[in-house]
Amino acid sequence: MSAPPTQLARFQILGELGRGAMGVVYRARDPALDRTVAIKTILLPLDPVERASYEARFLQEARAAGRLAHPAIITIYDVGREGDLAYIAMEMLEGMDLRQRLAQGRMSPHEAATVAMQVADGLAFAHEHGVVHRDIKPANIMLLRGERVKLMDFGIARLQASDVKTQTGVLLGTPKYMSPEQVAGRPLDERSDIFSLGGVLYEMWTGRAPFGGADVSQLMHNIASATPVAPSRLAALPPIADLIATRALAKDPAARYQKARDLAADLRSVTIELPKAMPAVTAPIAAAPPAASAATGATVRMTRASAPPVAERTVALGATGESVVWPLSRRFDSSKALARLTDPSAKDRARLARMPQQPGALMRLVRDPDLRLLSAMIVVAIIGAGAIVGS
Repeated sequence: MSAPPTQLARFQILGELGRGAMGVVYRARDPALDRTVAIKTILLPLDPVERASYEARFLQEARAAGRLAHPAIITIYDVGREGDLAYIAMEMLEGMDLRQRLAQGRMSPHEAATVAMQVADGLAFAHEHGVVHRDIKPANIMLLRGERVKLMDFGIARLQASDVKTQTGVLLGTPKYMSPEQVAGRPLDERSDIFSLGGVLYEMWTGRAPFGGADVSQLMHNIASATPVAPSRLAALPPIADLIATRALAKDPAARYQKARDLAADLRSVTIELPKAMPAVTAPIAAAPPAASAATGATVRMTRASAPPVAERTVALGATGESVVWPLSRRFDSSKALARLTDPSAKDRARLARMPQQPGALMRLVRDPDLRLLSAMIVVAIIGAGAIVGS
């Protein structure tokens, strides 16, 4: 193994940060601006044709990432070539990547949704500027202090208007998080990134990837045809989590979220209701096999803080019969609303079946305080005018 370089253009190499599919990443110092940066390099092949292809792809990454200025996307400072090495200088991030975080244990529902929401915001910005990332995975998501997130490595990003084309049938990306169209070698668009992010979100929520296999062929078959277990059967999650995951992981791109911004909006809404700590579970929730009978359920007790249980319902959570405590919304008193929804009275059903009617003048007067005030002023004016005329 050759010794690492000590200098790349104006950058002073301080040490190695890691190695990836495209090359080595170094910690370096930029003396011009007196700041620490990360330098990503690739060793260009000796073969002229192959060298030109690698260099074009590397420069494509720089152009794609360098035009994206967003809080959730890593900043590119410089790009160049030094001898047999091409390089990109980018901001130095202090934190841990999502792969390292997941190795420590499953995340809370709120933390997972917050991370995915920020990544979706970054992807929405990239997509609006014609860039598809094509390699969304935990290793490319950096978690920073203050619950901030940075999306890294547009190493196989594709500018939609680029002249650099990948060979037909060549798979670019990490198989575990590929979309069905990526596995099949079909043309990709922003919906492929949404599928990959859906897989990452599923893993953050449940502690396991939505698709697996004994080998790459089996994994790709499962991505293309298998339906993952609903997240709420593997973890204490509300039904809305199933809806978000199912839509993000739809096999047909047309049935998926069409825009990353729509996924971000749903995640932003659901974070209001998700607990920031892991929900209290009376027994560990075991991973239910895909063929498990839906008739076996667990009782979910819905409660409000400092209030007795108000309702129960049964949901399928596998064969263990766990009991999960899940809080109702704290934004309004939903006890009576839930009771009326689950068991509506004859009066409620009659009201739902009745066509809406415009309120009459008297009802509007009763309901509208401004209208009441105006009416009172008119009455007082009439009385005053009558008194003046009679005097």
